Amino acid sequence: MPAAILQWAGMEGIQPERLEESESKIAEELAECPGMEKRWMKKLETFLVQSGIKHISEMDYPLRAEYEIYLEETPQWKNACLTAFDKAVRYETQKQMQTLSGRQKFQWQYRNQILFLPYHPDQGLASEFEVSRKNDILIWDFHKNCGEKLKRQIFGGLDFILKNCRHPPSRRIRLLTLQYFYTFCAEHGITDVEMLEKADLERYRIYIENSRKEANLDAQEMAVVTICRKESFVNATEIHWYAGVWYLERLHLPKDRINPSASKESISFLEIQDSSNRKYAQEYMKYELGITGQAVSTILGRYRSVREFIVFLEQKGVSACRCGREHADAYFKELLGRNLGAKGFNERVFGITHFYKFLTVRRYVDHVPFRQEYYVQKVMPVHHDRSVELETYIEIMQKLRYFPEHLRCMFLHLWCLGLRGSEVCTLKGDAYYRQGEDFWIQVYQIKTKGYKRIPVPEGLYEIMQVYLKKHRIQTDEYIFKNTKGGAFLYPTFRVQMLKHCRENKIQGGEYIFKSHDYRHTVASLFYDNEVSLQSIRDYLGHMYDEMTQQYIDYMPRRIEAANEEYFEEPDNDLTAGLRKGGTYGRGQDLL
Repeated sequence: MPAAILQWAGMEGIQPERLEESESKIAEELAECPGMEKRWMKKLETFLVQSGIKHISEMDYPLRAEYEIYLEETPQWKNACLTAFDKAVRYETQKQMQTLSGRQKFQWQYRNQILFLPYHPDQGLASEFEVSRKNDILIWDFHKNCGEKLKRQIFGGLDFILKNCRHPPSRRIRLLTLQYFYTFCAEHGITDVEMLEKADLERYRIYIENSRKEANLDAQEMAVVTICRKESFVNATEIHWYAGVWYLERLHLPKDRINPSASKESISFLEIQDSSNRKYAQEYMKYELGITGQAVSTILGRYRSVREFIVFLEQKGVSACRCGREHADAYFKELLGRNLGAKGFNERVFGITHFYKFLTVRRYVDHVPFRQEYYVQKVMPVHHDRSVELETYIEIMQKLRYFPEHLRCMFLHLWCLGLRGSEVCTLKGDAYYRQGEDFWIQVYQIKTKGYKRIPVPEGLYEIMQVYLKKHRIQTDEYIFKNTKGGAFLYPTFRVQMLKHCRENKIQGGEYIFKSHDYRHTVASLFYDNEVSLQSIRDYLGHMYDEMTQQYIDYMPRRIEAANEEYFEEPDNDLTAGLRKGGTYGRGQDLL
C-alpha cells in the first residue's frame, strides 16, 4: 500500500499483515451485502481499510461525510459510491436488528450525534428516504452547541412526524419546517419549547417568512411547534405544570369527563403575560381538573371567562390579586356592550366569582373584590324556532344516496332519533340491541355522565347491522372513527355535511346544516302528535321540563288545532249569542 495513503488514513505505524487481515474481513462483510456492484464495493473497501474500519457495523454518517470528501477526486462516481455505502449500512442494521444486542445498539432514540434518516432501523421507513438527495431533511445534527433539553424535544417532534406522517410530500414539508424551527431555537438561545411565549412565536413566524423557499411551508410553521411542545408535555415523567400549554392527554382524566368527539385537547396560558397571574391561573386549573370532577367542557368554558378577565386586568396594569370593585365594574360594563344575552353574561360572572373564591380559599386574596348579585341579570326563557322544514329534510333524504356512507348513517340518527351530534359521533358497536319485537339503542350522554335507552325504527336497526358487519366493528369500538381510530370529531362531521349539502344543491346550495336543528324537529313532531312533555324530556335526556319546552317549535300549531276543534262544537260558536232572539247582555257576556 502506498505510504501516502497510509499517512492520509493515519495508519503509518500499522503492520502490513494487520492491514491485510482487516481488508480481508471488510471484504467478506461487504460481499454479503446484496445488490452491490463489485467496482463500487472495491472502492468502498479501500476507503474503509484506509480509515481503520474493522467491521461495517462501525460505519455511520460522519464516516459517510468523510467518504464524500474522499470521492471528490472522482465526482462522476460519487452518487454510485455513496449509494453503495448506504446499502452496506442498511444491510448491517437489518442484520443486527435480528439480535437483542443489535436492537439495543441500533434502536431509534435520541443520541448526541448526527442522525441520518436513511439509516433509520425501520427498513421500510429508511427505504423511503433512500432515493432522496435533499440533505435538508435527511441530516439531523443533535451534536449542535445548544441545550440538551431542546435537542431532545426536537427529536421528539422528529420521531412523531416519522411515525405519523406517511404521505411523503406532507412529511417533507413538516420535516423541513422542523429543521427551520430547530435552527431558530438554537440561534435565539431557546432552551425549552414548553416555555415559548407569544413574542417568541411571533419572532419565529417572521423567521419562517424570511427563510422559507417552498410553498405551503407557512401552513406547517406552527404545527411543528405544537408537535414538539405536546410530545414534551405528554411524555414527561412528571407533569410540567409550569408549561405555557397543557395537553389533556397527559392528565389521564376519567373518560366520563371528556367528550371524545370534541377537538379541544389543550389549555393555553400564553395569553396571560404576567408570571404571577399565570401562576394563579395554573393553580386554579389544577384544582378544577383534579378536584372538582366536572366535565372538562364546563371547566374550559369557565376558564376562558377567567382568562379573558385576567387579560383585561393586565391591559389596565392591574394584577389579579389587586383587582378592585371598580375594575370589575369596568369589565362587566364592557361585557354588557357585547349583547351576550343574560345567560351568557351570567356564566361569565359566575366563572370569575368562582375563580376569586378559589383565590380566597388559597389565601392569595382576602375576599372576592365584588358581589356577583349586583351584576347577575334575570334570565328570561327564549325560544328559538329551529325545526327543519319538511321540504328541506325530504330533499336531503332524496339526495342522501350521493353522500358518503358514514354521513348517510350519521344523518339518519339525527333525523330518526334527534340525537346530539356528539352522541352520534361517539356511538359504539354495542349501541343497538333487540328485545322481542322492539329495537333499541343505548346512548352515552356526556352531559349527564350516563346512558339513555330509546327505541329505534327497525329500518335504522337493520341498516346499522349491515354497516357494523361490513366494517367489522367490534362492540367496544367507535362506529364512526377519525383518522386515528378514535371517535369521529363533531367539527369534522359538520364540515363534511356542509360540504356535501352544498355540492348536492340542498335548498339550492344555501342550506346551512346544524345537527341540533333535527333534535328540535323530533321534539316538536312528538309534541304535535300528543306525546307528553315529560316523555319527550326523558327521550331527549333532559333534566328539566323547562329545557324541553325550549325545543318545542310547533306549540302555536297545536294550539291552533285545539282552537279549531273547540269552536267546531255548536255550543262554543262565538256568534251563538248574536243569533236571532239573543239578548244584548248575553252577547256581551260571550264577548
